[in-house]
Amino acid sequence: MKNRISLLKIIAFIFLFAFIVTGCTENEANKKKPKEYSHFYPSERIKTNIDRHETVYVPVYSHVYTSDEKYELMGITLSIRNTDFNQNMWINKISYYSTKGELLEAYVSKPHILKPMASIDFVVDLNDIRGGSGANFIVEWEGSKTLSNPIVQAVMVNNSGNKAFSFITNGENLK
Repeated sequence: MKNRISLLKIIAFIFLFAFIVTGCTENEANKKKPKEYSHFYPSERIKTNIDRHETVYVPVYSHVYTSDEKYELMGITLSIRNTDFNQNMWINKISYYSTKGELLEAYVSKPHILKPMASIDFVVDLNDIRGGSGANFIVEWEGSKTLSNPIVQAVMVNNSGNKAFSFITNGENLK
C-alpha cells in the first residue's frame, strides 16, 4: 500500500512538473500578435502599376541633450501618411537604427498596403533609449508614378513634471 501511495505521489509530481514547465515556456499562442488594421495590412504586390520605388530617411531622437552630461528622454512616433485620394501605396520595409548604425527593430519586413488617405504610426517608448540622439528610421515604399508623395514624419515628445518638449522631423528621400 505504501509503495502504491509513493508511486501515485511520483506520478502526481511528474504531471505537476510537466504542467508548470509547459505553462512557463513561450509558444505560438503566448506570443504577442502584430496589430491588424483595415487600412494597413500585409499583401503581395501587384506588379502592374508599380514603377516608383523610394527610400526615406527619418532622423529621430530617443533623447536630446540639455548640456554635455544631461539629457531628456523622448518618446518617438513615426507617422507615414498616404496622401493620395485614390491609390494604395506599398510599404515594404520599416527599420529602426541606432546612433551607431545598428538595426534595433524591423517594424515591417514584408509588403503592406497603406490605403488611400490612410496613415500608420509606429511608437518607440519614452524609456527606450537604445536609439540615441542620432537614431533613424528607414522606410522603403513603392507605388505608381502618379501616386502623390506620402508624408513621412517623426514626432518626439516628453512632458515630465512642469516642462514639455516636442518637435517633428521630416523624412528625406535617399538617392
